[in-house]
Amino acid sequence: MKIFLIRRHLLAVPAAACLLTLAAPLASAQDTGGIEAGGATLRAAPATLGSDVSIDGNLAGVGAGRRVALQLKNTAGTWTTVSSGPVTSAGSFKLTWRAPRAGRFLSRAVEGGLAKREVQGAPSTVITVLKRSQATWYDQSGTKTACGVRLRKKTLGVANKTLPCGTLVDFSFRGRSITVPVIDRGPYSRGTSWDFTIETARRLGFVNTGRGTVGVLRHSETLSLLDAPLPGAAR
Repeated sequence: MKIFLIRRHLLAVPAAACLLTLAAPLASAQDTGGIEAGGATLRAAPATLGSDVSIDGNLAGVGAGRRVALQLKNTAGTWTTVSSGPVTSAGSFKLTWRAPRAGRFLSRAVEGGLAKREVQGAPSTVITVLKRSQATWYDQSGTKTACGVRLRKKTLGVANKTLPCGTLVDFSFRGRSITVPVIDRGPYSRGTSWDFTIETARRLGFVNTGRGTVGVLRHSETLSLLDAPLPGAAR
């Protein structure tokens, strides 16, 4: 296994500004499951901007020959249909959608797809679309970071030049996802915005990459709403 060591310049950061908001670094797989409603389900895997979001689920009581529509909440408070497809005899379906921008989008699946109002029993989920960004990883176990964290082999976290220490950030890479706090400053190589600890890189399956493109979104990112369709436009 290759070890990539990135030289960094530690910053003189006031201790109060470097306190993590968590008692220990947090990591969790991105939740792709939706809200079940009467046996109906809707799931969406996180995707990066520019690639298709894969959505699948089941509509209880809807048989073959019927269609399902994926709808997203819009700025008018109604729902816009962004994808549709057939339902199998078992009630299952698979859809794709390409987001116009990064963010988190509230979605639901409904039969037919013409209803703009609230539909009782419609399964819903939050679709996460991450920005593309360049990342590296480093291993400086035993040293203290600019945020005051003592690095260990199992420390989860990421370095960034501008986000406050303790800020939680979601990352995805080749089907894996993780949420970690900012615990250091850097990286300082041109064109690179993030520097993972070795344990973060390992959990993402990023160690053998060294430097590459990852998906990234602040964990606190609020829900995005689609622009409301113009009056008379197809929905």
